[in-house]
Amino acid sequence: METLFQDVRYGIRMLARTPAFTTVAVLTLALGIGANTAIFTLVNALLLKMLPIKSPQELVVVGNPAEVHSMWHGTPGTEIFSYPLYREFREHNAVFDGLLAAATEDGIDADAAGGNAPSEVGLVGRLVSGNYFSVLGVNSAAGRLLSESDDTEENANPVAVLSYGYWKSKFALSPAIVGKQIRLNGYPFTVVGVAQPGFKGDVVGDDVAVFVPLSMQPKIIRIDDMRNDPHASWLSLIGRLKPGISVTQAKANVNLIFQQALKSQYGAALTADDFAEIGNAQIAVVPGGNGLSGFRSEYRTPLLLLMAIVGLVLLIACVNVANLLLARATARSREIAVRLAIGANRRRILQQALTESLLLALLGGACGALLSIWGVRLLVTMFGSNTESLPLAPDLRLLLFATGVCFVTGILFGLIPALRMLKVPVSPTLKDATPRFTETSSFGWGRTLVSGQVALSLLVLFASSLLVRSLQKLMTQNLGYESEHIVVAHTSAYSIGYRGERVTQLAQELSRRMSALPGVRGVTYSRLGFFSGGESSDSIIVPGFIAAKREDLSARMDAVGPDYFRVTGIPVTAGRDISSDDTATSARVAVVNQAFVAHFLHGTNPIGRQFEIDDPEEKGKPFTVIGVSKDAKDHPEFLRNAPPPRFYSAFQQDAHPRGFVLEMIVKGDPNAVVGSARAQIKAVDSNLPVDSVRSVRELLEKNLGSQIALARLSTFFAGLALLLACIGLYGLMSYTVASRTREMGVRIALGAQHNDVLRLVLREGLLLVGVGLAAGIPLAVAGSRLIRSYLFGLTGADPASLCVVIGILGTVAGIASFIPARRATKVDPMVALRYE
Repeated sequence: METLFQDVRYGIRMLARTPAFTTVAVLTLALGIGANTAIFTLVNALLLKMLPIKSPQELVVVGNPAEVHSMWHGTPGTEIFSYPLYREFREHNAVFDGLLAAATEDGIDADAAGGNAPSEVGLVGRLVSGNYFSVLGVNSAAGRLLSESDDTEENANPVAVLSYGYWKSKFALSPAIVGKQIRLNGYPFTVVGVAQPGFKGDVVGDDVAVFVPLSMQPKIIRIDDMRNDPHASWLSLIGRLKPGISVTQAKANVNLIFQQALKSQYGAALTADDFAEIGNAQIAVVPGGNGLSGFRSEYRTPLLLLMAIVGLVLLIACVNVANLLLARATARSREIAVRLAIGANRRRILQQALTESLLLALLGGACGALLSIWGVRLLVTMFGSNTESLPLAPDLRLLLFATGVCFVTGILFGLIPALRMLKVPVSPTLKDATPRFTETSSFGWGRTLVSGQVALSLLVLFASSLLVRSLQKLMTQNLGYESEHIVVAHTSAYSIGYRGERVTQLAQELSRRMSALPGVRGVTYSRLGFFSGGESSDSIIVPGFIAAKREDLSARMDAVGPDYFRVTGIPVTAGRDISSDDTATSARVAVVNQAFVAHFLHGTNPIGRQFEIDDPEEKGKPFTVIGVSKDAKDHPEFLRNAPPPRFYSAFQQDAHPRGFVLEMIVKGDPNAVVGSARAQIKAVDSNLPVDSVRSVRELLEKNLGSQIALARLSTFFAGLALLLACIGLYGLMSYTVASRTREMGVRIALGAQHNDVLRLVLREGLLLVGVGLAAGIPLAVAGSRLIRSYLFGLTGADPASLCVVIGILGTVAGIASFIPARRATKVDPMVALRYE
């Protein structure tokens, strides 16, 4: 231990004696370590960190953890669940100590009674079963938490529990709020308690402000009571396993209950195909200690790809520092020779060299940690997430990662120079007045490392180029409509009591008002809207069509207003558009897309053909095809794939319209009418909530958020890798020129021209670059397979991208070599030869 302390003290003195070297090395390492720490902070928060609750490792998620914000109506699925199905699981399972259900509502308006705090809009609320807090093992910070008696099926109990963060920000931790009322979406709730500090709910990324019982759903999610509707899937489920029960056992038990519940619900209506489908349906049961997440699956791959990219950047930084240490080792060769001559042990010298490397790594890690604090907030902003809602606070795992990175990098860049020190020949070095390389080959370690840097830089640059070009193709592809001039306005009329004919009348009135706005060329409406995130699909019956499997009967659907295709610019290739004459009293009509015609009608003339929705309530209510539209990419999942079969019915013929989305065609800048559109919605009904008013361009960027962030960040890190590689090449060539000053002087003295010297040095630098490119090209092509799922319109071995990257890398590397080469041409032979 005493020897280690001596090495540390000596290493600190040596680093302090060379401040320029130490500063450059520390800053280089800080960039690499800081980038890795920042990315890992997000990986830890999104993918690894457990919920701050009792024994989170005992929790499992039943269904799909990524569908936490979803809601649909139809046949029960295997991802989120209806309340009756939750009740079946809760009452008949043999594997859980407790099973909770919850749903998120992220547009709650809150007013504190008595003026204790200002009103707030857009709060995130969590509707939870009465056993929510007891199953999770959450304690109260004030008052009490919800109990089973607060969430009864017979009586709704308007009580609420606040999160600690909301209690602190809005009520200044005042205990007086317990027992007082707050109004949520205009309805009074009594605050009964506050959850423990640090607990923001079971959904990672959602900063939940208030928890209310599921029984209060109609007052928070302002639609009909869904608790008794077996077709309304809206609940996420989390269970706590009984002691000794495995995830596999829990899955088997849950799926058995699921199949029995479906058979009991549908009974004799089930066909042989239905029984087969039920038998094949599988509900996932997965570990749930790190909670649910609506964007974890979306950002998992981008984050892991960025981890790989910044890992390569760190490796390039290590190569730079290794080259600095190699040069330093040469400069210290006489010191090492003297120590060896007076009896120093070579193992001791190796230990001393590695100690200095680890000191550099720890200094770089400390600076990198400071950089990562700023960097992680920049990353979160670029990924479109709320910094405050993510658990970004450092923990033991992050500390261990940062420490591990420091030690690994210290060994990586320090080992080769340390081993190099051991090969210093004692007698020749002591006789020679000038330190010199003793490489056994003209292509030594320093040159090998620089060529490796070029190869790694090519890999990072090529991956970044593919991601940027792919994003450009995604953003500029033909979506099938006037995407540059459409504004989409979402409003929740159903949530404030609009029903039936009133919904249609409201849509028509808003369309009339929007049409009068300056710059608006046309207005229509639809049930779903562009890039709404929601989709509707049904199995349909088309006379003459025989399906090979049940999935072949599925078609997407939307209900649209008059002149929908004319206004949005989706071409109608045959027949006619939906018109105002298609009313509730006329025959039901539909416009189908080209994919529908190809799939169900095998390309035959569809006009006049009929089809029905495969549902008992829809029997005898056929749709007549009146037109064919081109396929439109109006949903996120269609951006990379061909649109599926779809039919558009007339909104006015919908017997139970729940809501609508306005689509406006704007002449000029779409953002210019956003404020006016909001004002018109409020002018019709001041209680109408305006969910959003955005251009299609904004919606497109929102849905491609992860790819946009990945392209931007990969470009930034690719630029950093290129900079580090060129600094490494410049440093090596500068050191080479300095170490060969006498040689250059002799050459010039013997008649060599400046161009001869320039070519000599440039040839060596370009040889290093050429070797690096030769090694990097197959590496880059092979590495591109890792990002294949993110590419659109490109192959992994895209020649254009590869040529551009090689050109950029070659040009910048050539400049890095030219500067030292030009310096070599200015060597004064008399000054150089004077040192002989």
